Amino acid sequence: NIAEQRLLALRKEHGEDHPEVINTQKQIDLLNTKIEARVSGIMYSLSNQVEIARSEVGALKRQVEDAKRVDRDKAEKCRPYFEKKRELEEAIRLRTILNMRIAQERTDINLPHTTMVEIIDRATPGARPVRPNKPLNIALGVIIGLVVGVGLAFFIEYLDTSVKTIDDVERTLQSPVLGVIPQNVGYLFEEGSESPHAEAYRVLRTNLLFSRKDDKLNSIAIVSAGAGEGKSTTVMNLATVFAQADSRVVVVDSDLRRPTLHKMLGVSNSLGLTNYLLKQNKLEEVIQHSNVANLDFLPSGKLPSSSLGILSSNQMKDLISGLKQRYDYVFLDSPPIMGVSDASILASEVDITLQVIQYRRYPQPMNIRAKQLIEKVGGNLVGIVLNNINMSQDESYYYYSGYYHDYYSKNEDSMTEGEHKGDAKKAKVEIKPKY
Repeated sequence: NIAEQRLLALRKEHGEDHPEVINTQKQIDLLNTKIEARVSGIMYSLSNQVEIARSEVGALKRQVEDAKRVDRDKAEKCRPYFEKKRELEEAIRLRTILNMRIAQERTDINLPHTTMVEIIDRATPGARPVRPNKPLNIALGVIIGLVVGVGLAFFIEYLDTSVKTIDDVERTLQSPVLGVIPQNVGYLFEEGSESPHAEAYRVLRTNLLFSRKDDKLNSIAIVSAGAGEGKSTTVMNLATVFAQADSRVVVVDSDLRRPTLHKMLGVSNSLGLTNYLLKQNKLEEVIQHSNVANLDFLPSGKLPSSSLGILSSNQMKDLISGLKQRYDYVFLDSPPIMGVSDASILASEVDITLQVIQYRRYPQPMNIRAKQLIEKVGGNLVGIVLNNINMSQDESYYYYSGYYHDYYSKNEDSMTEGEHKGDAKKAKVEIKPKY
């Protein structure tokens, strides 16, 4: 490489035909020739060594094959020997076992055959079995069954977080119970004012009137946490009681998705609240008169394709304001507050709100959440209606069943409507269970 670099430098300096350039080129060619000769000699020597190594490897392989063949021959020749050796060992082991059995048989033959056991007296069977002890087992079974049954009953009662007593409601919701409604209540507009269930709603009416801070608070929304708690029956029977007291009452079915009030009254639902809110009909065209004196009804109407926000519209607020001027009391049957967002907004558009809670149906956290939704939108929750109480089975409420049937059945005929009103003005009925 150094000679080639010098040759390149000389060519640049003197050109191709300069004697020094020619001489340097000859030296380089001579060196290349020597290098090629030396490399050829080395390669020839290496080739000879490779051939020698190959021949040695081949010889070693042949030796290995010969050794394997010798080992196979030896193993084949020794196989009969090892088979005979294994047969000998098996025969020795069998002989040893036989000798041991022979020795055992000889020993048994030499032993005396007389028994060492003698029966002195026959055992007398007992009058009753030692086991099982049936009276003890029955007693233990009854005790364990009672303990497990009572414990299981208490455990199930502990897991049940639904409403059980008035104290449960007032303690958890911090709201008074204004009414306790018995189980299997019918419709008062069918049963009449003499119905034994009517007094429960009269008590509710009295407490509701005294819960108002102002006589002008006459629009009332009846709400519940979930479906099936008796909200619609409560609003209709409560409105009937107000109408029977010579008050002008209108009931608005604002449960647009599951309206039921029109089925109770047996009227059409083709025109109603939705038609008025969508400005399709006038108010006079959608209000219907019921068979109960002083009681009018505004059905829900057909559910429009887009009902979002219809209950929170300005038209709804104007409707409530207009009904308050026409009637003494306006009752609104609200959708379940936990299922429809408009229900909680509706509570903020009326003067007061009643929450219906069905006995032993939904857990208390659900009822608490419903109350929080009402208060969050600024609703005025005045109290709770505890519904569907089985007064014949629950001792906490049995007092009210006897009180209504005994006292009011004797005095209802002798009391005038004016006396009922006078009683309502004297004192608020306090509903507490008897313990």
